Amino acid sequence: MYTESFDYVPVDFIKAEVRGMTPEDFSENPLLQNPKSIFKGELLSKTIYTYMNLSIKVFENNKRIEFSGSLHAFYNDGHHNCNDLSKSRLKEALKRLYERLGIRPENLYLLHLEWGYNITPPKDSNYIIDRLIQHKSVNKTVGIDCKIEGKYTQFKHSTRILKIYNKGKQFKLNDEMLRMEIKQTNWSKYRMQGIVTLQDFIDCDKTQFIDELLHQWKRVVFYDIDNTETEEYYKYQTSTFWDDTRQNKSNKCFKYHFDKLKRLNETQGFNTQKLIEEILIKKGNQLQL
Repeated sequence: MYTESFDYVPVDFIKAEVRGMTPEDFSENPLLQNPKSIFKGELLSKTIYTYMNLSIKVFENNKRIEFSGSLHAFYNDGHHNCNDLSKSRLKEALKRLYERLGIRPENLYLLHLEWGYNITPPKDSNYIIDRLIQHKSVNKTVGIDCKIEGKYTQFKHSTRILKIYNKGKQFKLNDEMLRMEIKQTNWSKYRMQGIVTLQDFIDCDKTQFIDELLHQWKRVVFYDIDNTETEEYYKYQTSTFWDDTRQNKSNKCFKYHFDKLKRLNETQGFNTQKLIEEILIKKGNQLQL
């Protein structure tokens, strides 16, 4: 946990309801050319506008407007999100959002929000991704290795997704880059704290969001042992062992093995999980400016 307050954490994907604006604000915007019309039968269902990795959907039945996309990629003209989105860069992205589309942070009522960091990992990104086993009671739900998305792993829970992927491979970078982020798919927890709009998020203390990322990373079952002399611990590499322990043993037993693996990672492995935690904290401090 941090011992001081932080007023910035980088955000990426956002999904929000647009309030205080009308469909005409977008249909009459010259930057939003050639919208896509979606029909149900012969009736128009919704109109979708796209601009630099952003999407604006206008639903015909109730005129509800939904905004989604990567603010990080929008800063980079919709091309990528593989640099650091500093506080000043986010401020510039929001300035452009208002100048070009008329949207202010207070217009965006949050539904989903994604925050996290691009880091230089202490070991090869694929090594790290391949050795992720579980997060709490959830096994890997996606593990993609393709030219489009790179190598990607996520742990999907009911209200959030922990995502870890090889950003360097995704964008064919020369250097290693690992992306770690939380996608909060249910905003109720934070809405109850008064963080309702994007402006509320900008104004609030971000310490809890950085802490949340660190906390969830530390709860990952991660096999990082040097295998040369530790055959007796090979069982720790399998989700089968951890599933069986969760389902058929006590919580105390599970914690015993979880803590034991962490100690082995530190004493007979590469201590990668702890090193990444330290890198995340350092990056969090650097991006406050």
